[in-house]
Amino acid sequence: MNPSDEPIKETIEEVQWTDDSIRWEGGLHVKKAADESDKESDDDEDYVVDPFKDPDPFELFSFQFERPGDKSSCDGEKDKLIDIQIRGYKTDADEVWQSTGLTLWRASDYLCQYQMENLNLFQNKRVLELGAGLGLNGILAWRSTATASSTSSSEVCITDGDIDALVHLRENVERNRSTVSNGGDVGKVSCHQLIWGKQSSEHFLSHVANDKKYDVILASDIIYSPVIVEPLWETVETLLKKPNGCEEEGGVFVMAYAKRKVPVSIELVCETAVEHGFVYELVKGDDEDGIWVYTFRFNV
Repeated sequence: MNPSDEPIKETIEEVQWTDDSIRWEGGLHVKKAADESDKESDDDEDYVVDPFKDPDPFELFSFQFERPGDKSSCDGEKDKLIDIQIRGYKTDADEVWQSTGLTLWRASDYLCQYQMENLNLFQNKRVLELGAGLGLNGILAWRSTATASSTSSSEVCITDGDIDALVHLRENVERNRSTVSNGGDVGKVSCHQLIWGKQSSEHFLSHVANDKKYDVILASDIIYSPVIVEPLWETVETLLKKPNGCEEEGGVFVMAYAKRKVPVSIELVCETAVEHGFVYELVKGDDEDGIWVYTFRFNV
């Protein structure tokens, strides 16, 4: 069986969490199942109709990426192209106010450009995406590992903390399995919930990652509140592969950041990275559009 055809497994219990709990006041918000006393009020809410609500809030985003290099290195033009379809909510849909991961944001598209320019970064590697939302970058990392001549040893784990986003993320992974060319082979892919922080990341490392750290961690458009910066770096520090002298190179965290009106800056993100023992580099940027890609590595 092709490794990419393996079913997605649930290995840890998931919690009812959505990212509005950190964008608005109130801290971590865990949804509880409604009991009988709440049933009547819940039923009443179900019948509230918003006449201005979009009757079709969903959108199918289609992408086609071209592998760089000489066409003669591919078996054909079809093998040179990577087609990906992502289904989610329109950016202005009401549902996005609760879970920002239910739509696509511009930094994810920009990170895709960097990924296609650096495909060797993902070949035969263990890759983890944080705050994946609909999963575009993780799915591209998985699909770009396709090899025509041999079995890929790449493993891509796509994660998000938001329980609503995970539903659509898993659907998008399944949607793109069917578009994998029969002429090649891709690595393994899986989806899991990961809420950032030291304790939860250590639990993830032992129960999901089998105590194997990652060569590459990806993220895009994940910085929107100062309260997530420290847990982010606790997570990266826990899950990214550390260098082992001259024998083994350490991993790299690749993050795309788009400037927006949020109470947190890229400067704070980078300063906190340094405090956690990382060095960073700006590797791609568009100052006019206010979007950049940074890489972070352990300082040795």
